[in-house]
Amino acid sequence: MKKKQLAKLKQQFRPSYETARQQLFTAIERKTADKFDLPTTVYINPKNQEELLIELLKETPKEQKIAVPLDENFKIVVKRIQRLEAGLLDRFSDNLVDEIAAYWLPTNPQESAAPTSAPAKEPAEVKEETAPTIPASTKTKEVEKSTADDSDESMTFSAFAEKIAAFPKFSAKQSSGETTVIEASPKEDRVLATISETESDTFTIETALERKYKVKLEVIPLIEAYAHTAISKR
Repeated sequence: MKKKQLAKLKQQFRPSYETARQQLFTAIERKTADKFDLPTTVYINPKNQEELLIELLKETPKEQKIAVPLDENFKIVVKRIQRLEAGLLDRFSDNLVDEIAAYWLPTNPQESAAPTSAPAKEPAEVKEETAPTIPASTKTKEVEKSTADDSDESMTFSAFAEKIAAFPKFSAKQSSGETTVIEASPKEDRVLATISETESDTFTIETALERKYKVKLEVIPLIEAYAHTAISKR
């Protein structure tokens, strides 16, 4: 009886889906301003409810708005934030903010003097600059394509290995007590992450993966999703 009452109590204090989504939007606005001096406003495209718009509130030689498709994976992340999953709001908003800044800020001082060459250096899979009426930035939204689990679902090793293998030179291998994510290289294979096969929610992200600026936004949430799966369901 006590367990049921506790579950009910938690349910009452859990934010709504819309509130959780707004918390994410607010975190993005705050962090773009605090970390990169990029004042932004984040909102749902009034012309397309399945698209998020991130608008820069100061002049830029690039597009003023970034369009992000709200695919199923994005919604899964918001649901996990709604369930108050520890640290997810901060991690996810940090990743998005870094990619947003990478689009609007030059990577070196010379680029700011030559805005015409900047488009060639944009992180294509992050968020392409599309006008609100053109949801052509499907590639963009793979920022969230990462989170493959819904907490209510499980991710088997074979499913995880298949998703990891979709990235060039990446593979997942199981050995006694752990799963490793590996990148093949001419000299020797490089370990990018290690996930415990004896205890759920236990994993290590290596520096080699953290440095892969674009890929990590898709790979790390997959690792988190697999690590979150109960050992018996893998």
